[in-house]
Amino acid sequence: MTTLFPPETGGRVKGHEINLAVQMNPFAQKQRLTLINSILLFLLLAGTIAAVGYRAYRNFEKNTRAEAEDWLSAIGDAKAGGLKDWRFDILSDAGLIHQNKVFYDTVSLYFTDTGNTTARDNVLAWLEGYGNNDEFDQVHLLDADGNARLSLPEGSPLSEKIREQIPEAARIRQVKFVDFYQNESDDKVSLAILVPILDGTDNNAPIGFVSLQIDPNIRLYPYVARKTANNTAVQSFLIRREEGVVVFLTPFRFESEATLNLSVPLNDQNNVAVKAALGQQGILEGSDYYGVPITAMAQSIPGSPWILITYIDTIGVNAPIREYFWGTIIVAGTIILYSGLGLVLVWRQRQLKYFQAEAEAAEALRKTEEELRTLTQQLDSKVRERTEQLRALSQQMVDMQEKQIQNLARELHDSVGQNLTAINLNLSLIGQLLTESSPESLRARIADTSGIVEETVGRMRNIMADFLPPMLETYGLTPTLSWYGEQFTKRTNIPLAVRDTRTDPTRLPLETEIGLFRITQEALSNTAKYARASQADITLQDDGDSTLMIIADNGIGFDPDTVLAETSHWGFAIMRERARAIDAEFDAQSSPGNGTTILLRLFKFNAKPPRR
Repeated sequence: MTTLFPPETGGRVKGHEINLAVQMNPFAQKQRLTLINSILLFLLLAGTIAAVGYRAYRNFEKNTRAEAEDWLSAIGDAKAGGLKDWRFDILSDAGLIHQNKVFYDTVSLYFTDTGNTTARDNVLAWLEGYGNNDEFDQVHLLDADGNARLSLPEGSPLSEKIREQIPEAARIRQVKFVDFYQNESDDKVSLAILVPILDGTDNNAPIGFVSLQIDPNIRLYPYVARKTANNTAVQSFLIRREEGVVVFLTPFRFESEATLNLSVPLNDQNNVAVKAALGQQGILEGSDYYGVPITAMAQSIPGSPWILITYIDTIGVNAPIREYFWGTIIVAGTIILYSGLGLVLVWRQRQLKYFQAEAEAAEALRKTEEELRTLTQQLDSKVRERTEQLRALSQQMVDMQEKQIQNLARELHDSVGQNLTAINLNLSLIGQLLTESSPESLRARIADTSGIVEETVGRMRNIMADFLPPMLETYGLTPTLSWYGEQFTKRTNIPLAVRDTRTDPTRLPLETEIGLFRITQEALSNTAKYARASQADITLQDDGDSTLMIIADNGIGFDPDTVLAETSHWGFAIMRERARAIDAEFDAQSSPGNGTTILLRLFKFNAKPPRR
């Protein structure tokens, strides 16, 4: 039998096949080792990215919650301090007649002889000083038995809740604060101050009392409900603990009649109000009256049974945390995915030597394009971010200016105005106490001083009205502009006409009306200072899908290219920024000798229903 291979060659061929197998094993082992190392590196990298992402998420969660708690603490402390100051101011007002010998003698004379019209008028003069304060909606003069002898408004009923506190006020001979109660006549929620009438020696029982009923809707409720410009989601309400329940003392957004009508039993341990009433203070977690989870700051108001709850929905706090969590997962997953793909490419690169250069070039190009795209996106994002920051800063500056104006007006009203009123009352009483033998020069000097005080009060009220007329919130923009136009004409002798030809009477949002009023003030100030005009006009009219406000004068005008380009003309910059803050288009048109026209355009979707 003939063989294909001789015997001596068979061994060589077989040995050659074995050598080939031996030579292939190191390459396969190296590939296998490379794959294992790549997988281990991928797992290590994935674990590191996951750990970094988790740590970043936990830090963000901690910082977000801490920031929310800091906001709650700051806002709560500010409001608690304001409530404390409010109580102090109210009690200070009442203290003007507590242990006041002059008032004691006047009331004593009236009680002794009720037919003495002079004594009655003097007492009414004191009481009317409190009646002029918007917060005191009823003022009563009571005798020692609690019978109403004089009332402002005349005939207004005295609540039994006040009458019940008379024995305690007589016993302690101090001003008595009557906490929230419901009037029997109209179910209206009020507070009150009961002032014993003493001669100043504290040796005798009071001959009577003055009851000052407080309307919380004037100052207290708006202050508690007021939101900050930096965090409008934070809200506040007042509670007090009663037998077995927690009673709410301020209205809710969706429960305007909540005061003294809503309560929570003390066994509702998850309710934040219950926790606060049971003595827990500081940051609390729980639910509100409707069962919605909230994060709250609870603190007691010194000198009162009130507890202030400042809170924010926990869902609102957790929303950015959830978004960051899912964002972290997406980013970390994307990085891990790209890392795994990179390692796969590296491993495959050893098997695709031929395409190495092309693959590297393509990968380099892809990475360059991706980096360029990322840098471009980052640059665009930075530009948008800086633009928004500048706009936010501008809005914040306008808000701070508005807040300072309101604080100054409030300070003038609460402190200076009350002091001037007290001075005028004292001057009036001193004048009445003078005898016929008193020097005529002294009478003239007292009358002259009283006139100066009244003139000062009038000027102060004009200044406060210029800051922010109270009628703006009540009656709206057009009546306020008409009133302001009359004041402007009196001050400058420049006739000003206000016309509103709009067909839609819908009120604009209050912040929009305030912005338009401030722009009008600035524009008319420029007219009075520089325009040398003999006529000015303000027009509100419809213009298609927008509302147009036109402020015009027939003055000497100016060159817009010169004036508007100069940085020293802050008036136009301020008007432009205020217009931007209320989303209004601003345009100033003028030329030398042809007057000046300010145009403001607001689109109608910014309008809100009229207030009730």
